[in-house]
Amino acid sequence: MITLTPNAAEVVRSNINREKLSVDTALRLGIKNDGCKDSGTQYRYVVELDSDAIRPDDHLFESEGIRIRVDRESLAHLDGLQLGIRQGPKGVEFMFLNSRAKHSCGCGNTFSEETPNTQEKVVEAIKWS
Repeated sequence: MITLTPNAAEVVRSNINREKLSVDTALRLGIKNDGCKDSGTQYRYVVELDSDAIRPDDHLFESEGIRIRVDRESLAHLDGLQLGIRQGPKGVEFMFLNSRAKHSCGCGNTFSEETPNTQEKVVEAIKWS
């Protein structure tokens, strides 16, 4: 199950309306293998508005009146996610409350499911010094 906070749903709804997208537009959530450099994170959250047809491997959710699509591979890492918002330096930003994330970067957009082995990084740094 993937859920949105009421405020996050309002931001999504506002973006759909502002961009004059179809009423069938959904919020697509996913991940890609791309963590932040030197953070020990492995995955980056992907969030976009999707007006295309449903893909065969999509899982569908609805929260706060917003349709949500997640591909099968990403769902294994996002199941249980709650998407919220916060005020950031560049305006409103999404906040990912993911119980599967054991380590996140300071930006909040990348995560790993296991705690990174920081001792191994220190050893590598000493080798190259």
